[in-house]
Amino acid sequence: MRNVLLNIVVLSSVALLASGCDFFRTLAGRPTSADIEAKRQAIRIEEERKAALAAADTIAMQKDSVPEAVAVTQEEVKEPSKAFSSGGKKRFYIVLATFSKEENARKFQSRIADKGYPGELMGFKGGYTAVGICGTDDESEIKESLKEIKRQDFCPEGVWIIDRNKR
Repeated sequence: MRNVLLNIVVLSSVALLASGCDFFRTLAGRPTSADIEAKRQAIRIEEERKAALAAADTIAMQKDSVPEAVAVTQEEVKEPSKAFSSGGKKRFYIVLATFSKEENARKFQSRIADKGYPGELMGFKGGYTAVGICGTDDESEIKESLKEIKRQDFCPEGVWIIDRNKR
């Protein structure tokens, strides 16, 4: 009888070790490795879907109204010129897009104005023109505005805040 009990304990221990943490997770009501992997796959698929939709929207936007938009990162546009073409003198702006041709920037500015966000055109060294919105002198206000703008359907990826005082 003692050998049978010892065999049962040994076999149970081996089975427990072979099954790994999933046994304990199941006992605790937590997701198993398979559940976690399935969730990772679902998240990856959703991110790919969102990226594809964003790319399609960007392509459609460029084809419809701004065919020669230039993808310019914040690092590439280091110093704004002193003159803002629409006369704005605020410290902070949300930069939605940057264009190599001012005409395309004006088209984009018009589209944004139709959505209720009058934009400011900003000239940069190198001939680039950026479209900025929500001009303010309050740093916390511009950060809140950025959060709100990112929720809008027209907001492109890579929007950023420019501080005109930092050159």
